[in-house]
Amino acid sequence: MYATLYTTATSKALYKMNRANNINNSLTTEMLATQNILRGESQENLAWLLKHSEQHAYNAGDVLLTPEKNNHILYLVLKGRVQVRLDWQGHEALAYLEEGHCVGEMSIIEGKRPSAIVVTEQDCELLLIEKNIVWELIERSSAVARNLLYILSSRVRKDNLVIFESRQQQAISEQNSKIDALTNLYNRRWLDETLPGITERAHKDSQDFCILMLDIDHFKLFNDNYGHHAGDAALTSVAETMANNIRPYDSAARYGGEEFIILLPDTTATEARIIAERLKERIRNNTVTDTNGRRLPMLTVSIGMAELKRGQDMSAFVEAADAALYRAKDSGRNCVAI
Repeated sequence: MYATLYTTATSKALYKMNRANNINNSLTTEMLATQNILRGESQENLAWLLKHSEQHAYNAGDVLLTPEKNNHILYLVLKGRVQVRLDWQGHEALAYLEEGHCVGEMSIIEGKRPSAIVVTEQDCELLLIEKNIVWELIERSSAVARNLLYILSSRVRKDNLVIFESRQQQAISEQNSKIDALTNLYNRRWLDETLPGITERAHKDSQDFCILMLDIDHFKLFNDNYGHHAGDAALTSVAETMANNIRPYDSAARYGGEEFIILLPDTTATEARIIAERLKERIRNNTVTDTNGRRLPMLTVSIGMAELKRGQDMSAFVEAADAALYRAKDSGRNCVAI
């Protein structure tokens, strides 16, 4: 009887491979009724299914489904657990299916190869139902069709949730790639991607736009005298002061080392100068401590300011702010230069 069920070459090969593992069929209709896909099924149909299916034992690590091979079998998990995987690279399994669940239904319904790998995670007992028997059972029973629809809907919902969470994680990773880990400000990558668009929009809308370039005064000497942990505390302190003293639509980024840049859209040179002077004083008056609570020397910054000129491109705009920063340093530091 069993050989007549496996009409395809793949099914026959599967039958030969598992024949030695065939176990005494102790399955009853009552036990079969606990399977998700067979809930509410009549005793008559359950008895018919028992006559047209086979119970098999599998060892842990046996492959049930793979995208490389056609599938004509619906597997019901009677005992043990199987895992669904996208690959063999050691990544976490997509799902784990235990007693009461089925696998292989999608490839049977679609008539296509499986989209994932299904492998037994531990020793299992499975009920094997050949494709033709599955379709005949669906014709005989609305209960199976209803249960199958519920199973497929649940898996689609779960897949959608996985996709949503994956996209969320991707968005978080993308955002994190543009944040400086130490200061929690934007980093140079973010600046390189964002500044051209802001500059272009300011030109197009004839809006004022200024940038401030800040540099911590004598930072190398500070690092040499008090250590790199103190230097990190200094950078973090300056970054926090900047973040807490700019407007919601302004942006601050770590430009590199001890240099920072602040974007001030829709801001005139007069307004930018006021902001720069306020930041300079707030930084100078801020108390800085290291990780041990030790109070560190006062910090000061030199600030270069540039206002976007008509027709000026982004590179020239940043170079103007950088040149102003060097003028601030040459003027004795702890000051703002244009």
